[in-house]
Amino acid sequence: MKHLYLIIVSIFLFTACTNNEITIPKTNNTTVANNTTYQEPYRYIKTIPTYDNEEISDGNFRIAIVFPSKVVGKYGNTTINSVIGYLLFQNSKFEIESFDSENESVDSIYNTLNEVKNKGYKKVIALVTSNSLATINNISSISNMEVYFPLISKQESNYNNSSNFIFGAISYENQMKKLLELSTGDNAQFYEDSSIGMKLKNIYENLVPDILVNQTILQTNNNFKEIVTNEKLKHTNLMLNTTIVKSSIILSQLYAFETQNGAIMTTQQNFDPLILSLTQYEDRLNLVFANSIENTDDRLTELLNLLDTDVKYNWVNYSTLVGVDYLFSRNKNGLIKNKVLNNEVLYNTYLYYSTEASFKKLELN
Repeated sequence: MKHLYLIIVSIFLFTACTNNEITIPKTNNTTVANNTTYQEPYRYIKTIPTYDNEEISDGNFRIAIVFPSKVVGKYGNTTINSVIGYLLFQNSKFEIESFDSENESVDSIYNTLNEVKNKGYKKVIALVTSNSLATINNISSISNMEVYFPLISKQESNYNNSSNFIFGAISYENQMKKLLELSTGDNAQFYEDSSIGMKLKNIYENLVPDILVNQTILQTNNNFKEIVTNEKLKHTNLMLNTTIVKSSIILSQLYAFETQNGAIMTTQQNFDPLILSLTQYEDRLNLVFANSIENTDDRLTELLNLLDTDVKYNWVNYSTLVGVDYLFSRNKNGLIKNKVLNNEVLYNTYLYYSTEASFKKLELN
């Protein structure tokens, strides 16, 4: 089936070339995630624009993608593909160019965004962390740009930012609040000693004043017998703020040593089919996941799959998709359910449990 879609997409692109124009100028190559090399800018010209948008009515929807490859390299590839796939699906004229700042130093961010400005881009997807916000906020020359941040939520922005900033990250805090509705007794947390692990740890500790077990999971350790056999864990509601591999090992050892937990809870980072293959069904019997990714148009999802871009479980890709849809159409085309209000994407949080081979939504009374 996938080969059939590839043939269809190939025919679609060939037809576009015969009637219009696809231009990929010879410029300096940019290396992003996984040592993949891209030429920039990428230009695709196709038919009459769909929306009455100022930039589109001028003949071309133009968008820049800024990312520090040494910081977010693994996301760079699929973020670009998310934007390209969406704009191909819209069957409209567009121009997209990627700008690699390499890191998030003040000079790198400043020089990169000024290059974006000098090339006339007014719509930007900035795949940067919150460490860059102070720098970006002080660059007055980008005041006429709309800048969308897929990796930053409004809650972590210390919101004194420009009105042209839109924050698109999923809120782990809201997800934990939803999960904690299941907690009726003592609470426990396992968190990984990593940047994301510490971030989740701090959110959890702000929400739960009394944590019976608050356990660090070292990245170098895969034997958790002493941890999971801790008598204090019995009948606690355990929040797993660990990555998929660590979570899978912990779940299997909790089951193997017959730890009598209450609910085991985890956020978006573990809502991934990989966890179904890394664990046995019995390991996950008490496990509840939080998920904020909505279903998108089936045809758009399939096109993105052909570009090796997952928007069903990868929240960074999904957030990018929400962002380009907002910048392109103000979310008026019905493809994306999420709306933008007061400079942030509004996400719902749903709870799921797992069957032997899939996820099912948990319906709460």
